[in-house]
Amino acid sequence: MNRKGILIAWLTCGVLDITAASIQARIQSGFTPDRVLKGVASALWGPVALKGGAVMAVIGLVMHFAVALTATLVFAVLASRITVLRTAPLWVIGPLYGAVVFCAMNYGTLPALSWLRTYYIPNAVPRWPGPMKWPQFLIHLVCVGLPIVWGVRRNHEAGQELRLAE
Repeated sequence: MNRKGILIAWLTCGVLDITAASIQARIQSGFTPDRVLKGVASALWGPVALKGGAVMAVIGLVMHFAVALTATLVFAVLASRITVLRTAPLWVIGPLYGAVVFCAMNYGTLPALSWLRTYYIPNAVPRWPGPMKWPQFLIHLVCVGLPIVWGVRRNHEAGQELRLAE
């Protein structure tokens, strides 16, 4: 795989996404960035994460970047096999992939983690996500999909073949 492109895509996505989410949470709810990161950690730790200290915020940051890396690697593998992901305009593929990541997280990963928490957190109740949050959806279109697609495609657009093995 194109390691440099993947690294750039992953870090750009991770930084832009958490920055945008923190700004949006501050404007909408008055939350601080550490509260946003604790919210990320709550996917595994449940509500206790929101009352945790700096360690919970660090766990949330690590989880956030792990998810960003996963989304980046999935796109890299798909793009190495599906030509249209490498050739269609960035402004089309980027937001479409951001929408896919948003749906996978909100309608797959988070409900699965909510169900999983019932096995190790007493009195935990599985929850299906509520209605779609439009600001978060738009953040995923711009701050997740676009940087992932742009970064992964960088070397391909420079004339180098996107491949799985070097």
